[in-house]
Amino acid sequence: MAKYFADISSYQRSDLQFFQNFVSHGVGSVFIKTTQGSADGSNYLNPKARTQAKNALAAGMNVGFYHYFLATGISDAIKEAKFFDQSVANLGFGKNTPLCVDVEDPSLNKSNVSGYVDTFINYLKEHGYTNIVQYAMASWFWGNNPVLNASKHPTWVANYGVNAVGVSGNVIGWQYTSSWSSGGQDMSYDWGIFDKEIDIDPPEVATAPPKPKVENVIKLIEDVHPVDSLGSTRPIEYKKDSMWESDQIKLINDEPHYRISTNVYIPISKTEFSNVVIVNYLEGQPAPLFNKDGKRVVNDGVTIGKAFKYDQINIINGIPMARVSTNEYLPFEYTSGSDFV
Repeated sequence: MAKYFADISSYQRSDLQFFQNFVSHGVGSVFIKTTQGSADGSNYLNPKARTQAKNALAAGMNVGFYHYFLATGISDAIKEAKFFDQSVANLGFGKNTPLCVDVEDPSLNKSNVSGYVDTFINYLKEHGYTNIVQYAMASWFWGNNPVLNASKHPTWVANYGVNAVGVSGNVIGWQYTSSWSSGGQDMSYDWGIFDKEIDIDPPEVATAPPKPKVENVIKLIEDVHPVDSLGSTRPIEYKKDSMWESDQIKLINDEPHYRISTNVYIPISKTEFSNVVIVNYLEGQPAPLFNKDGKRVVNDGVTIGKAFKYDQINIINGIPMARVSTNEYLPFEYTSGSDFV
C-alpha cells in the first residue's frame, strides 16, 4: 500500500481538523516548514510551526521539518544549518526527526549550490541528526552536470504530471502533485523517509513500569487577584489553598502565568510552583534544556514527572525558562500546567 506525506508552511492551516483530514484520506506524515535563510539574514521562523506540529501529532501523524535554503556560500550554509537546528530543538524534537533542506530558490547559484547543500547537511549530521534529505525539482538532477546529485544524499524529488519520478539515485520521496484533493496542496509518495525503525531486543519477561503522570493542577499559596492576557487585574479574588487546573503558560508583564480559564491568568509565583517545576514532556525522552546563550544542552535526567527547584526566570530564545542548574534552563512550556501534551 502506498504511503503519502504532505508538506506545509505558514500558508496552510494549523487547526486539528486540518490534520485529521489528511489522516482520513490516508496521509500519515507531514513536513512542516520552520525556517528560511539564517538568523542574521532572512531570519524567518514559521509562526505556526509549533501549533502545526502539535496538532499533526494529535491527529496521529508523523512529523518532520524543512528549511528553505538561500545560502550564497559555505559560511552562509553553516549559519542556515545552525538556524534550522535551533528551530527544531526549540520545538522539542529529537535527533531522529526527519529533516529536509528545500533547494529551489531561483536566486541560488546553480554552479556552486551543491557544495553549499553538502555543508548544510554535514553540519546537521555532525550535530547528531540521522534522517536528512535534500529536495529539489527533477530538472535539478538531470543532465551531464546536474545541479544536485541524487545519489549523494537521500533525495525527495518534485515532478508533476508524469507517471514516474524521472530521477535515479537515492530517491526516497516523490512530490507528484501540487493540487492534491482538488486544492493547492502538495502531496508526495513516501519511500522510506518516515519509517525509520529502531531495533529493540525486549527482555524475555518484563513488567511495564507505571507511566509517569503529570497533573496540571495548581494550588495557590496566597490570596490572588488574577489578570487577563494584557495584564489588567480582575476584581475577583481567589483564596489561598484553592486549586485550579491550568491548560497553558503565558508570559504576561515579563512573568509566566498559568491560564486557569478563558482569559484568566494566575502568576506562577503565587502558586506552589513558585520555585519548583515538574517536567511535562514526551515519555522516555529528556526535555530540551538550554544554556544562557540559547544553545541546547543535554541532561538525560530531565524527564517527565521529575521535579526541579529553580532560582531564576530568564527569557531565552524569546521564551520564559526556569534556571534549574548553574547554566541549564528549562522552558516553562515543558512543565506542569502547560499545554505541551
